[in-house]
Amino acid sequence: MRFLIIIILMLSGTAQAQEYNVGIRRITTNVAGVEVSVRVFYPTQETATETKFGPWQLLAAKNSKLSSGQFPLVAISHGFGGNDWNHYLLASRLARSGYIVAAVRHPDDFLRIGQPEITVLRPSELSAAIDAVLKDNRFGSSIDAERIGAFGFSLGGFTVLAASGGNIDYAKITPHCYRPENDPEFCIGEDGGEPLPMWLRARRMLYSMPNVNLTQDVFDSRIKAVVAAAPVGLLFDDMSRTQVPVMLIRAGADQSLRFPYHAENVHKLLPNEHIYHVVEGLHHYAFLSPFPNGIAGEVGEPAKDPDGFDRAKFLAETNQTIVNFFKKTLIRK
Repeated sequence: MRFLIIIILMLSGTAQAQEYNVGIRRITTNVAGVEVSVRVFYPTQETATETKFGPWQLLAAKNSKLSSGQFPLVAISHGFGGNDWNHYLLASRLARSGYIVAAVRHPDDFLRIGQPEITVLRPSELSAAIDAVLKDNRFGSSIDAERIGAFGFSLGGFTVLAASGGNIDYAKITPHCYRPENDPEFCIGEDGGEPLPMWLRARRMLYSMPNVNLTQDVFDSRIKAVVAAAPVGLLFDDMSRTQVPVMLIRAGADQSLRFPYHAENVHKLLPNEHIYHVVEGLHHYAFLSPFPNGIAGEVGEPAKDPDGFDRAKFLAETNQTIVNFFKKTLIRK
C-alpha cells in the first residue's frame, strides 16, 4: 500500500502590508571559469515604476539603493533551460516582504544535461551566488548571514536539495531510463531514453565541459531552510544530512517528472518532519511566473496552462505560502 503523508500549509492568513518597493540589480560571479549571472531583488524605499528588462516588464526601481536594515537572503535556482526571470513573482514578493533575493542564472543547461558534471556545477553556482551577494558592498553588510534560505523548481529543486546535503547517486539514471515509459521526459538523452535532437547533439560535440571534481562536496551549511517545487529527485539516495526545515511541493499531474520517482523519493528519504504539499491536478510548469506575450509562443509548453487554470492566482497563493514558510523558519536560534 502506497505510503503518503500530505501536510498542507494552510493559506487562511492574509498577507501583511507591503512595506517595501522592489529594487533589481544584476551582478556576476564565476564558477569553473564560466560567468554566472545573479539577478538581485531587494527591498528599497525608492519609487518603483514600470520597468522593462528585455521582454519582461516589472514594477521595480532598477539599480536603486537598498533600504536600511538587516534582511534574510533567499537564493533561487531555476529549472532546466530556464533563467533568472522564471520566478520573478516570487522574488518580488520576497523583496516586498523584506528579503534580499539572489536569482542565479545557471549557464549552459542544455549543453550539460545528461552529464554528471551538472550535479556539481549547479549547486556550486548556487553557493557562488550566495557568496557574490554577501561580498557585494551594496548588500553584504545588510544581510543576516544566519538567515539564508533557498528555493528551487524542477532541476532547481534538485540543486537546492543537493546544496542542503542530499547525497547523489548518478548511476541510478541508467537502470531507470531503460524503463523510459515510466518517466519519458526525464529520460530524453539518457541511455534507454529518446535521443536528444540533432541540433543539440551537434552543439554538444563542440562544447567544452568545465573541469570539476565529481567527488566534490557541494553541501552548503549556510542554507537554513529549503523550498523544492516539483524537484528532480530520482538521483538522491540519502538525505540524512538535510537537517534544515524543508517544504516539498509535488504537482499531482506532473507529466515531466513522473510520480513516484522524484518528489516522492525525496519525501521518503528526508530524515525529519517536513511539509509535503501535494497539489492534485497541478501541472509541472505552474510554478513559473507568466511569460510575456512576445515570447510565450517561442517558450512553448512551459508558457501554457490547462483550460480553466489561473496561474496568476495559483502563484499569488503559493508564493505567499513560501514567504510565510521562510518567515517561520529563517529565524535566529
